[in-house]
Amino acid sequence: MAAPQTPPALDHGPSRPTRILVADDDHVNRLILSAILAKDGHEIAVAEDGQKAVDKYISWSPDLVLMDIMMPVMDGYEATRRIKQLAGDRYVPVFFLTALTDEAALARCVSYGGDDFLTKPYSRVILKAKIDALERTRRMHAVLHEQRDQLAAYQRRQQYEFTVAEKVLARIVHTGCLDAEQIRYMLSPVAIFNGDLLLAARKPSGGLHLLLGDFTGHGLSAAVGTIPVADIFYGMTERGFLHGDILAQINNKLRVILPPDVFFAALMIDLDGEHGRMTVWNGGCPDLIVRRKSGEVVSLPSMHLPLGVIEENAFDPAAQVIEVVSGDRILALSDGVIEARSPDGEMFGLERLIETLGRLPAESTPFEAIVDRLGDFLEGSPLGDDLTLVEVLVDPTWSLAPGGEVPVPLHTRAPSRWSITLELLPEMMRSLDPVPLFMQMLLDVQGLYEYREQLFVVLSELYSNALEHGLLGMDSSLKNSPEGFAGYYALRRQRLADLDHGAIRIDLEHTPDNGGGRIRLRVADDGAGFDPERVISELQDNAEVYGRGVSLVRSLCDEVTYSRTGNEVEAIYSWSPVDK
Repeated sequence: MAAPQTPPALDHGPSRPTRILVADDDHVNRLILSAILAKDGHEIAVAEDGQKAVDKYISWSPDLVLMDIMMPVMDGYEATRRIKQLAGDRYVPVFFLTALTDEAALARCVSYGGDDFLTKPYSRVILKAKIDALERTRRMHAVLHEQRDQLAAYQRRQQYEFTVAEKVLARIVHTGCLDAEQIRYMLSPVAIFNGDLLLAARKPSGGLHLLLGDFTGHGLSAAVGTIPVADIFYGMTERGFLHGDILAQINNKLRVILPPDVFFAALMIDLDGEHGRMTVWNGGCPDLIVRRKSGEVVSLPSMHLPLGVIEENAFDPAAQVIEVVSGDRILALSDGVIEARSPDGEMFGLERLIETLGRLPAESTPFEAIVDRLGDFLEGSPLGDDLTLVEVLVDPTWSLAPGGEVPVPLHTRAPSRWSITLELLPEMMRSLDPVPLFMQMLLDVQGLYEYREQLFVVLSELYSNALEHGLLGMDSSLKNSPEGFAGYYALRRQRLADLDHGAIRIDLEHTPDNGGGRIRLRVADDGAGFDPERVISELQDNAEVYGRGVSLVRSLCDEVTYSRTGNEVEAIYSWSPVDK
């Protein structure tokens, strides 16, 4: 059977006369109807059987068909069915010409696609009224079709733009190291774009920075703010900034770009699994949950306002510090989890989540248990808000190696000779951390990306020793517990705020050497000094979470030399080209 032909697309605008096809095997009836219709200015075509009516519809594309029922070759029922099939979604009404009064017969006409009836003998007044009504309906139908097509075109353009935007956002707001095997997460947006944000990046010194956030609302308007947040988070983490500096910068940026009614609830984790320490800053997010290896459940509530609403000078970087051990699991979530509602309107709630964790066997995986419990609770109900859940397994031996991180191209610029000197006075020490600045220079000027972790450790340890021990006289033994660690840095902030004299001088010099280079770093302070021989201990002889910095620097550098009074140290770090 040949494929059905499609009638040509013609202009059906209101300025053209209505085309009417008259299909009747009675010659007299065709003449009468043609005369009546022509007198009213319509265009007329005729057919003497059902098959010719179908053929004429294909070649002429009428606006209205007057169809007799009983005709040779093909009756009016079948001809109407085929014409309706060919018309598709085009509005082509069919009026049956009949002298029948039997209800069953009339119902059969409708079942085959008939739109109205003309009874014999024909009344010109009734026929004209029906055609005028048809014309109004046809014009309305044409307008609706045009609007439908415009809407479909708009939706296609919008979908394309959303697809492009989604790809760009995914590239900018990439997952970092979220794909490490120690991290499991779930992101369930309500709309195409997610107002929740989950970022993770390895710190240059090792360990993990993780940021979970939730913008007001959802969809594209909420997702736009994720771009500057991700840019600041990844850029500053890579250069070695502390969590407080990163959050302060995000807050300042969002205060400028967000409207007054939009804010960013944020939770940031600084995890040092090797030393068993986690630092948590929570501004407006649900409690952070730690499920101990033993099965104990610990909650850390929000202590701060969301970002984007805090004045610059009112931002508080103070964070909660907690001990963690290998096997502990850290759970962070957006409010979409606890505010998820069952079909009867009940909220999932934080209590239900903690209760779920509390009854799990110690060896069970909390992430899977919560996801399963939440799925059973929702029973297929649609989400009312973006939903994010992440679990981090504390593992001191883990590797956040480049698996899920966006690859950074290796630098190929040749080694060059350069040097820089910076002297910091108390006012500058209070407002500037020089380590990220030097790291940025090392990464951008010389392109030492492959050595960023070792260089960060050397720079940060030597500067911290000069500031904290040389000028501020801090005692590292205070950091022997989470409470002591927090107290140590509170005392550090206080002493730095009170510091009114002294200086730290940093000299950084790079010299090309056998295709690589040598970096000479000198750090000197005006403090009271110390006895290097008494302080320096071998790395393997110290199991504490403090007092290992000097030994660590010595293990990374070719040479480390302290002055007799300990006020000045010189370290030499050599690097070689990395195979491409």
